[in-house]
Amino acid sequence: MRIRYRLILAGAGVLAVALGGVEFWPQPDPEPLPAAMLAMAVPPAPPPPAPPPGGVPVNAAEVPAPAPPREVPQVTVARMEPEPVAPEPEDASLPRFEDNDDLEPELPQTAQWELEKTARVAALVERDVVRLAREREDAAAQGDVRRAEQLDVLLQRSLEQLRELHEEVRRLAAVVNSAGPTE
Repeated sequence: MRIRYRLILAGAGVLAVALGGVEFWPQPDPEPLPAAMLAMAVPPAPPPPAPPPGGVPVNAAEVPAPAPPREVPQVTVARMEPEPVAPEPEDASLPRFEDNDDLEPELPQTAQWELEKTARVAALVERDVVRLAREREDAAAQGDVRRAEQLDVLLQRSLEQLRELHEEVRRLAAVVNSAGPTE
């Protein structure tokens, strides 16, 4: 138990050191732009606004300068037609659909086979009934009433299914016994 906590704390420490290293890693200083590119990036200053017709002088600092119009790049999208794909030539070594064998019909199942299958399913459902009963008792002992009720519903359904399976096993056993032994 202590080892688990030590591993968790060690992992948290490694994570903290890694995040701290990334945060405080020195960033390279950006190189200054050449003068030619700087001139291209800065738009020319607009002319000062004309004085208002009222004759009242306006302080240039109070009036915001209009924003320079931005040029929106024109993008064109060329749609290309898909190229026609020629069908691949058939390989003579591959089997063709007509060459497939026919499916054999399913053989009729015997009463003995059905009895064994039903008995196996009944055994599995019986195992589930025992497990559900044990889980229901554990839930009731722990005071989990809701879970106990859920398990009780599942248990009742499984018991009903088990009764039906036992009736089917009895019916099939009678059929197998009346048919006699088969060779």
